[in-house]
Amino acid sequence: MRALPKYQAYDAPSTAEIARAAGISPSEVIRFDGNTSPRPLPFARGDALAAALAEIHTYPHGGYPGLADAIASYAEVRPENVVLGAGADDVILLVTRSFAGPGDRVAIANEPTYALFHNAVGIAGAEVGDADPVLTICCRPNNPTGELGELPAARPLLVDEAYFEYCGVTAVDLIDDGVIVVRTFSKAFGLAGARVGYALAAGELAAELDRRQGPAPVSTLSVALALAGLESPPEVTPILEERERFAAELRALGVEPLPSAANFVAVPLADGADVANRLSLRGLPVRPYRDGIRITIRDRRDDDVLLSALRELQGGPVGRNRT
Repeated sequence: MRALPKYQAYDAPSTAEIARAAGISPSEVIRFDGNTSPRPLPFARGDALAAALAEIHTYPHGGYPGLADAIASYAEVRPENVVLGAGADDVILLVTRSFAGPGDRVAIANEPTYALFHNAVGIAGAEVGDADPVLTICCRPNNPTGELGELPAARPLLVDEAYFEYCGVTAVDLIDDGVIVVRTFSKAFGLAGARVGYALAAGELAAELDRRQGPAPVSTLSVALALAGLESPPEVTPILEERERFAAELRALGVEPLPSAANFVAVPLADGADVANRLSLRGLPVRPYRDGIRITIRDRRDDDVLLSALRELQGGPVGRNRT
């Protein structure tokens, strides 16, 4: 049997695994590695699922017009511009395989960036490269750096706007110019476990993407939660204010976080992997990346726990910025 190609898996240990290694209970673990909401938002209640549960025995025949309409209103587009998927990852994979195949090249902007982009290209049978790409992919704000850079001029262009709500900057006005915007309910809306994402594209392209999408890709329970969230979109100001406070506290510790337009900060460090491991052993996982660590902003109580741990680690790599 032919061996499958090798890909870089998304390596995120479970909360139970982190707790065992740290010698604490899972309830004591505070995750700073997922860029998700620190706690469920008020609309994520059981009563929001009542109608969906009454029809859980059947498929959503006809799709999800109610959700497409609600997203269109929120994003200020037409319902025919909306393509749904099981999280933004599903939509990124859909767009990539729709444009690229064996022998094609796909350009990925702003490295380091979201690792799934490379896997999506490989799964499509294409290669990453800048020479005559059939598709260019850009994360904006970028993950893991948080930067809000300029859009590439290349078309077609997939713009991953997973963190749109935290910056308010979007490329949605360019969807008729070969741009496909991808967003998610996993971050600001606090529905990471529900797995709901969507693309915004020109009408004809959106229809082609829909034809290539699996039937009923989103759980009806997840659709109900997304609709409840869109009735009262999240207020992100507390996260933004806490991000700036937290960044100032990091600078007081002698490290310099990168400017961020998202709900996390990237901290360049000489040995981010070692720092991340030491924090994980305290039940405080952060996300290591090539040049340092990425820290999700939670709330003042949780963030101060991490700051205290970083102070205790001052004698190690923390405190020495990467040069």
